[in-house]
Amino acid sequence: MERLDPEFGARIREAIGTESVNAFAKRCELPEATLRGYLKGKYPTADKALRIAETSGVAVEWLIAGKGPVRGQDQASTMPDLTLIERLDVEASAGAGSLVENEQALDFVAFQTRWLRRKGINPAAVRLLNIRGDSMEPTIRDGDIALVDTSIRHIIDNAIYVLVVGNRLLIKRIHILMSGALRLISDNALYPHEDIPANEAEFVRVSGRVVWFGRSI
Repeated sequence: MERLDPEFGARIREAIGTESVNAFAKRCELPEATLRGYLKGKYPTADKALRIAETSGVAVEWLIAGKGPVRGQDQASTMPDLTLIERLDVEASAGAGSLVENEQALDFVAFQTRWLRRKGINPAAVRLLNIRGDSMEPTIRDGDIALVDTSIRHIIDNAIYVLVVGNRLLIKRIHILMSGALRLISDNALYPHEDIPANEAEFVRVSGRVVWFGRSI
């Protein structure tokens, strides 16, 4: 069932103000039906949220999360440098693996676009995933969030990837062996590595490379 947030819908209504939904949708270059879905609490994609914020003159952080002032003091100069990253309703397992249920956005987290580009990260291709399990400790812990660049599908030795093996969504280091086999490695020494034979490596789908992670204290 699709997640709806009435408080987000109320902020959209406040952003539109007295203007008609039809007129505002035209100014945003969005279908009216799509905008009415947001008014009911459906979350937009990052680019559409930014478009609504810019058109209405509200702060994008307030629009998405209800935080900060409704209108920033220097919003015109700061908003273009923000990239809203979707945090998906998907958990990558640092352990035995988990099923991929769906990829619905739970919310958004703002990153500075300049910071992403300095790190060599493609702002348009990154997503945030929740991490479950302790097999990547002490590097990545249970409950952390990982920033994954989904445009990176090739394997660089010793990097950390989100990958699909069968019906499992895993987060592991990957080594390419001389035989062409893939070795999936956990940073936690309590977990043995897992080798994927060269003739089965094609069935391992790399969903992206972990380029950053964060945690709550």
